[in-house]
Amino acid sequence: MSVHPPLSPTPEAPAPVVATPELEKTDPQDVRSFPSTIGGFVYLGVLTAALVGLGLVGFGHWRVGIIVLAAGVGAASLGRAVLRTKDAGMLAVRSRWFDVALLALTAGALWILAVTVPGE
Repeated sequence: MSVHPPLSPTPEAPAPVVATPELEKTDPQDVRSFPSTIGGFVYLGVLTAALVGLGLVGFGHWRVGIIVLAAGVGAASLGRAVLRTKDAGMLAVRSRWFDVALLALTAGALWILAVTVPGE
C-alpha cells in the first residue's frame, strides 16, 4: 500500500474542488475611492509634511525641516483627537487618547529639539 495520494480521482478520493475566479465587480456601490476616510486625507497631509521636512533636513535646513515634521505630527495628533475611530483611518492605531498623547509628545519633543539646539 502506498502512502502517496492517488494521482487520478477514484471513488474513494474525489477530485479537488477548484475555486473559480470571482467575477469583476462593476457595481458603482462596490467601487472604493482612496482614501476612503477623512483620516486618510489627514494621513496623506502628515506624510507630505514628513517628506517635505526630511527633504529640508537633507538639503541642510535641519531646523526648519524638524519644525515642519513636528507640525505634521501635531496635525496628526489633532486629527486623531477630533475624528471618530471609524473616520480616523490609518491614524487609529491604539486607543484614541493613547494615540493623541503619543503623537502630541512626539511633536512637542521635535519642536523643543528644533528650537533649543544651539547653532546655525
